[in-house]
Amino acid sequence: MREIQGGVCIEGREDRAALFEYEEGVVAVVADGAGGTGRGAEAAQGVIDAVRRLGWSSSTQTWVELLGRLNHSLSPAQTTAVIVAVGPTALTGASVGDSEAWWFDGAAEYALTKEQRRKPLLGSGEAMPVGFFHEARGAGRLVLGSDGLWKYVRWERVLEALQNPPQEAARRLLESVRYPSGVLPDDVAVVVCRVERSPTG
Repeated sequence: MREIQGGVCIEGREDRAALFEYEEGVVAVVADGAGGTGRGAEAAQGVIDAVRRLGWSSSTQTWVELLGRLNHSLSPAQTTAVIVAVGPTALTGASVGDSEAWWFDGAAEYALTKEQRRKPLLGSGEAMPVGFFHEARGAGRLVLGSDGLWKYVRWERVLEALQNPPQEAARRLLESVRYPSGVLPDDVAVVVCRVERSPTG
């Protein structure tokens, strides 16, 4: 068995993030609504609500199909989406857009969303969700973030933040891209999960 702890930080009008806990594991979600459509926040929240309704799944195909349905039901509002299910032996999920998910296991760093299609966005009716599967039996750290994080954060700040408990790590990541004036260059949504082996696992 593994123990999973998570933290979520969000700042801005169009971004959404959530972490859902189940007996089998957790599901982490980040969505960055496209402000140019005028309904970006609505689209991003639609992703969160749909994941909540679906519940737990360790099937990559299930997440791809969910995003495929949202691609039509959210229209004309548009958003990015990253969904990661953290189970006992693997990370599974799907994504669309330029939000990203990374797994850090102490020995290497894995871009779970490296094969995703950045455009068209979810809700356009033309988005192409891409699923992923990554075997992860040991301990590690999972980070999901909207582009407001990944476009501006320095990599060393990511590694430094992950030395802290998940909620503090998420907060530090958000603060790492804030200008000295106190404003952010973009909306930011961050989810951090710390996965540890339990003493009996």
